[in-house]
Amino acid sequence: MTGAPKAEKALLLIAVFLVFLFVVMLVPGLSVMIGVLIPVPLTFVYVRFGRRVGLVFLTMVFVVLFILVGPKQAILFFTEYGVLAGVMAETIRFRLSFDRCILFSALVSAMLSIALLLFVFSDRESTPLEFFKKQIDGHFAQSIETLKTMGDKSEELKVLQDFSGKASDSLVQAYPSFIALGTFITALINFYSTRFLWRRVGSEDIFCHARFSGWTVPDQVIWVLIGSSTVFLLTNNILGTIGLNFLLITLVAYFFQGLAITIFFLESRSVPVFFWVLIFFVILNQPLLVGASIGLGVFDSWMDLRKVRVLGVKTEK
Repeated sequence: MTGAPKAEKALLLIAVFLVFLFVVMLVPGLSVMIGVLIPVPLTFVYVRFGRRVGLVFLTMVFVVLFILVGPKQAILFFTEYGVLAGVMAETIRFRLSFDRCILFSALVSAMLSIALLLFVFSDRESTPLEFFKKQIDGHFAQSIETLKTMGDKSEELKVLQDFSGKASDSLVQAYPSFIALGTFITALINFYSTRFLWRRVGSEDIFCHARFSGWTVPDQVIWVLIGSSTVFLLTNNILGTIGLNFLLITLVAYFFQGLAITIFFLESRSVPVFFWVLIFFVILNQPLLVGASIGLGVFDSWMDLRKVRVLGVKTEK
């Protein structure tokens, strides 16, 4: 008898999500603002009701999108969001640490997205860099159209148009890393959103309890930073482009380690949450402070400011 209510709840959640997805697709501005949270219900249903229901849910979403928006958009959606949600759900079910849940789901989704763009949807007559430039121009055009639908935004629109005209050529070489980092941010947001939702409506707490403030970049990554920066600075060909992409990814990793150190000291001094928000807002809006956070993360690889490497454990919560 317990199987029937469980199946009914699953079907209800699936139906609600499909309606939500349809509404998001109809409103361009809404899709930009909350589209990043689409994997949350996908992951939640997969974890809550099991692999079979989760896979059926993902398949239903793909079929609905295939009918509504066509095969190309449906495949891209499934690669960006469906695969991310499925891999994240499996890592959560296996009770992996939060960083592995985020890393594995983002890595698989990003690799499949880049492979699809290069080998399935690319123009055979274009080079990879030319194709990436078309993708960047398309993203800018979509953002401009979305901004137009949001009312009187003439000043912001002009700034975006000017920036898109100047920046696309500069951004094209780093486009693969932008895909990877965008997928990572999506995975990060969805992991913590799913955990937040689960702890309020779920039963057994199956999430890893390690604090972000105790997180560390593996020590070996410092050699990736050194090697990628050397290749980027000394070469001016495809190797330089590869070096640039690895350099950007490792810099972001150390930026988050710098944030983890900041949070560690804020927690140790019981600083109110309001000041956390204020501090992070200032950091994210000041390039010098972003650079300082990266430097702090790199410096910690040698100094172990929180002594988490000496202790061999991560703070629990």
